[in-house]
Amino acid sequence: MNEGKIIKFYREKANLTQEELGRGICSVTHISKIERGITEYSPEIAFLLAKRLGIDIQSELKRLNGVESLLQQMKNAMDRQKFDEVESIISALKDVPILVVSKFQIQFHLLLARYYCSQENHREAMKILSPIKKEMDRLPTYESNLLKHVLGIYYLTKKNFINAIEILKSIDPNQYKNHEFYYNIAYSYHSIGSKVLAYYYAEKALNYFKDTNNFNRIIDTETLMIVQIGDNEYLNFQETVAQYQSLLQTCDICHFIDKKTKLLHNFAYNRYLRRELAEAQKLYFEAMQLSEKNSSLFFLSFEGYIRCSFEGFLLDKDTLTKLVNEGMSLLAKNKNDQLSTILFTMLNYEILENTELYHFLDEIAIPFFKENQLFWLVTQYEKRLFTYYSETNQLEKALEIANSLLKIC
Repeated sequence: MNEGKIIKFYREKANLTQEELGRGICSVTHISKIERGITEYSPEIAFLLAKRLGIDIQSELKRLNGVESLLQQMKNAMDRQKFDEVESIISALKDVPILVVSKFQIQFHLLLARYYCSQENHREAMKILSPIKKEMDRLPTYESNLLKHVLGIYYLTKKNFINAIEILKSIDPNQYKNHEFYYNIAYSYHSIGSKVLAYYYAEKALNYFKDTNNFNRIIDTETLMIVQIGDNEYLNFQETVAQYQSLLQTCDICHFIDKKTKLLHNFAYNRYLRRELAEAQKLYFEAMQLSEKNSSLFFLSFEGYIRCSFEGFLLDKDTLTKLVNEGMSLLAKNKNDQLSTILFTMLNYEILENTELYHFLDEIAIPFFKENQLFWLVTQYEKRLFTYYSETNQLEKALEIANSLLKIC
């Protein structure tokens, strides 16, 4: 069957009709049956057809048979976040032109879309996903579940967490064995502030990553799980501290700098929530030193460092103002980071004790948080806005904020 597909592919590529290809070799009818894989034919005919097309059938078959192995390698590399390896495999697969008419075409395109999502190239990802979505009901079981997984990742990277959860939870775990999607569900629940469900699905993901010896993702998952319980006042925080320290040590041993940076940032945030501001300040500073300059994580850690210094009276007002101005100056060159720009603007108003903060919250910050489903920030700052409106006797606005808070809860 694959030989017929190869012959048809290269015949069409050479702009030959079936009659032109078969002239002096075999009939048009026989060519048609060969291409459809519904007849037997002699090796001599296969040799003559391949010679006329200028190809080596056996070499093409060998390349096609290697595609499945390459696709599995590509999937494994993405699961382990080895994107240099992914890029190398993509190049190798693009050198197999027959891939476009093989049974592996959809798998390759879906994995390619997933790669584009990891690089935040959403436009290229959706170019691939849109036509495949239209055929979802006709896809084989594996490809159907893979499509749901990639769509979930697409929505997640677009910060559309509700859609991500909905599509990812429709995956059949009995038919689709890549249970990494549990981590994607967990992260989506974490992003909308649903700690119990985030922990529940993260635990499922952790079991999968342990079963597949995916040490890289074990750290990600355990970090996510710690975040869910780190600010729980009823748990022994020293156990949380010990977990963070153990994971940080593992990152040092394995040279996982990016993961260590995120761990430090999360650990700092847990300290901040517990009002351990001096400890949080130090952790945010350490995260800043490891972050790639001008990255989103750098700015979030920078903002956290200044906020802890401000709320803990750890730096004087002039130094705080200078640091905020430095951050906003850097952000002016990085206009895509809207979240950090908003957080720095709010921090600036707070340090200067400027009541314009509340107008900014109402008109810009909170609508942005809602649009991007940053519900923990919505709750945090709507509470502040409610307090302000109540204290300034703006009761109608206070009631409106109260109703919004009740909807979130």
